[in-house]
Amino acid sequence: MKLKNKGFMLAEVMFAVFVTLLVVLMLQNLLKSMTLANKAEHHTDDVVFSYVQLNRFLHDDHTKLAYIDVANSTSKKAKIVKIDQDNSETTYLLTFYKNMIRATTVEGGHMPLLLNISQANFITHPGQLKINVTEDDGRKSELYFKLARQPEKKTKNEQIKKAKN
Repeated sequence: MKLKNKGFMLAEVMFAVFVTLLVVLMLQNLLKSMTLANKAEHHTDDVVFSYVQLNRFLHDDHTKLAYIDVANSTSKKAKIVKIDQDNSETTYLLTFYKNMIRATTVEGGHMPLLLNISQANFITHPGQLKINVTEDDGRKSELYFKLARQPEKKTKNEQIKKAKN
């Protein structure tokens, strides 16, 4: 006579319970880790975001030329002149104000570029702007922007000669 066992043996049942328990514990630890990770403060990198935004602003489709007015820039402010496709010229001042770097125009206005910083200074060279930033949490960054060189002012005599030709 042959016996046909259609059920689990005791060892098989114990093995199945052990594997199930192991999988449940792994899932529990994974869930706990994800919960802790979501509660942790994950700062978006504001410096990178502001760099991208300012770079897009300076080199957008409507901009014909953007340059630094080195003569009127200091370590506390950077003067940027932006000429649009219709040859309208707008001057922007980048300054460190309270806990932010902001852009203003000579007529007024206020556009925050980077918040939560404790210190900033500007270094200007023809065609290049460097901003040194210290964030509130102590991190330091250097932002570099490449711009066009300031066009040379033509004298009235040169303009008259060009108009005659």
